[in-house]
Amino acid sequence: MSENPAAVLSVVFLRREPEPQILVAVRAQETNPRHPGVVSVPTMRIPLALAAELTGGELPDDGGYLDLLGPCRTFGTAGAGTSIEGLLVESILSKKITSGSMLESGEIQGTCSVRCVSKANVDDPTGRDGAIEPTLMVTVVAECEKGGKCLEGNSASYSQITWIDQQDLMTSWRRRDAQFLFPDANPFEICIRGLCVSSAVHVLGQDLSLILKTTDADLG
Repeated sequence: MSENPAAVLSVVFLRREPEPQILVAVRAQETNPRHPGVVSVPTMRIPLALAAELTGGELPDDGGYLDLLGPCRTFGTAGAGTSIEGLLVESILSKKITSGSMLESGEIQGTCSVRCVSKANVDDPTGRDGAIEPTLMVTVVAECEKGGKCLEGNSASYSQITWIDQQDLMTSWRRRDAQFLFPDANPFEICIRGLCVSSAVHVLGQDLSLILKTTDADLG
């Protein structure tokens, strides 16, 4: 792989009530010319130096995953902006999913930690240009303790955003069947593939009860 891969943050938003669920989305065609119609978890490009800081400089083999156990931070709280993890989760929420005012008012809160870094060559699923991009993906798990319902709907980045059963995502990934999750979607426009979902599925296989104690402000 190239010495300078693209660095991407993926956030696996989870909620425990009413049942264990994960937030998934479909990339909007208007704002995602390279990956339109692809089932995804929220992602955002970040500087490579920041990715290295989040992972402590640890890297997996090409095509592999490296499990990590980063410190537990908060998002949506007064102290969230003092940690890189909390700041990044809030950034992806306000840029890709919902209004930043909901974070400012404390309507959306939770905890987050770095759980995995993966590395792979990512192709263009549309097949338009055949370009392959070496990618380093840092996966953060964000437990949504408050305001999870506010994340559903759509945004400029995603045509659909919804909570689904965690096992359903794993089944859809194993079958490579995006319509298992979105049965009303056009089968010629939707697909499930890519490093963010494969990393999310990998993380769901971890013991997510293992956390490091937070140093942030308590949830309100």
